[in-house]
Amino acid sequence: MSSTDTAKAAKPAKASRKEARTTIEKKLDLLLADLKAELGDTKFRNRIRKAAKLLSKGLDKPKKKAIAKKKVAKKAAKPAKPAKAEVVKAAE
Repeated sequence: MSSTDTAKAAKPAKASRKEARTTIEKKLDLLLADLKAELGDTKFRNRIRKAAKLLSKGLDKPKKKAIAKKKVAKKAAKPAKPAKAEVVKAAE
């Protein structure tokens, strides 16, 4: 057995949001070539950039479930406050 057999397979690196945006822009540019002729180069490029930005917006953020679990863990870690005893005055 060699050391490469027992080593863990490397995970593919996550693409950054900026890299994802550029790939989305390229793909949309190829798919919407007809629209490019109608709008003009600058308007088309601006709209493609905006669309790519919106599509890639949530790629790097953690999932909501993971955030919720962290909040629950923080609440459980806090010490409970002692309950205050009510003082009742006797009526004379």
